[in-house]
Amino acid sequence: MLDKTHKQLISGMVALFIVMAISRFAFTPLLPIMQSSTHLNSQTSGYLATSNYLGYLIGAIIPMWFIMKSKAIDLKLYLLINIVSTVLMGMSDSYIVWLVLRLIGGITSGTVFVLASNIVLDALRQAHKESISGLLYSAVGMGLFVSSIYIFFVADSVSWQALWITLGIFSMIISLYVFITLKDNVQMKMEDSKTHRNFSTQTIDARFKRYFYIAYFCEGAGYIITGTFLVVIVKSIPQFADYAALSWMFVGLGAIPSTILWSMIADKITREKAIYLAFILQIVGVCLPILSHNIVSIIISSILFGGTFLGLTTLFLSQGQTMMYQYNTKTNFVASLTVIYSIGQMVAPSISGVLIGESGNYNLALGFATIILLVGLISSVKSYNVMRKLE
Repeated sequence: MLDKTHKQLISGMVALFIVMAISRFAFTPLLPIMQSSTHLNSQTSGYLATSNYLGYLIGAIIPMWFIMKSKAIDLKLYLLINIVSTVLMGMSDSYIVWLVLRLIGGITSGTVFVLASNIVLDALRQAHKESISGLLYSAVGMGLFVSSIYIFFVADSVSWQALWITLGIFSMIISLYVFITLKDNVQMKMEDSKTHRNFSTQTIDARFKRYFYIAYFCEGAGYIITGTFLVVIVKSIPQFADYAALSWMFVGLGAIPSTILWSMIADKITREKAIYLAFILQIVGVCLPILSHNIVSIIISSILFGGTFLGLTTLFLSQGQTMMYQYNTKTNFVASLTVIYSIGQMVAPSISGVLIGESGNYNLALGFATIILLVGLISSVKSYNVMRKLE
C-alpha cells in the first residue's frame, strides 16, 4: 500500500503529465501537422506559443496572491479546465479561438505546476523524502515520450483535430487519480510553523536574487525556442521529414531520467556546478542543428535538450525551495521563479517567429537561443559568486 506522501507524489506527477506534457508540449509535435493542414505559418505559430506562455505567466502568478478554496481543490479545478481546453483545440478551425484556448491552457498549466510543486515538495520535505523530489518533474519527460510516440504512429491515419481530442480524453481518464487521491497537507501545518521558527531571519542578498532570476529567465527564453520549433526544424530537413515527431520522442527519452540524474549529480558535485554543466550541455544541444543536419546530431541534440531543460528546472526550483526555508521569508520562490521563467518563454517564441520569417531558416532563431543561454550561464556563475562572498 502506498502511504500518503507517495500518493501525493503520484498525483502531482499525473497532474504535471497532463498540463505540461500534453496541454503544453504536445503542441510541438502537432505543430507541423497543423501547419500542413491549416493556414498556420512560423509567425502565427509563434504567436500561438506566446499566447500559451503568457497564460503560463498569469497562471504562475495566481497562486501567489489568490487561493479560492485550498491548494488541492484549486489544482483540481484548474486541471479540469485545462483538459477541456485541450479537447476544444480539436473542435475549432478559428485562429482566434486557438489563441484563446492556448491562453487558457497556459493559465491552467501555470497554476497546476505551482500548486502541484508546492503540495508535493512540502509533503516530501515533511516526510524527509526530499531525495525523490526529482520524480515529480520526471512525469513531464514521460508525457513527452508517450505523446510523441502516439502522435507519430497515428498522425497519418487521423486528423490533427482527432489528435487533440483523443489526447484530451486520455488526460481526463488519468486525471481521475488526481481527483480521488490528491489532498491538502493539513496535518503538517503545525510542524511547518515550528520548523520555520528555527531558521534564520536574515534576508536574501538582492544581488544573488537578481543574478539568479536573470539566469532562470534566460533558461526559460533560451530553451523554449527549441521547445517550440524542434519538430518543425526536423521536418524542414527533407530526408528526416517523415520522422520529425520522433525527434520529440528522443527529447522525452532524455527528459525522463534527467530530473533524478541531475539531483544525483548535484549531490556529487554541488548544485552550483550541476547548473553550470546543465547550461553548457543545453547550449551544445541547441547549437548542433545549426552545425549539422545528419541524423546522429539531431538525435544527440534532442537528447541533450530533453536531458537538461527539466534538469535545470529541478535544480533552480530546489535551490529556491532551500533558500525559502533557510531564510524565514514569505517569498514563494517556486512561484516567483516560475513567473520569471514564464516571462522568458513568453517573449522568445514571438521574436523567433520574426527571425525565422518566411525563409524557413531556423539558424537565426537557434543562434538567438544560444546567446540567451550563454547569458544565463554567466548570470548563474555571478549569482553563486555573490553567495560565496556572503558565507
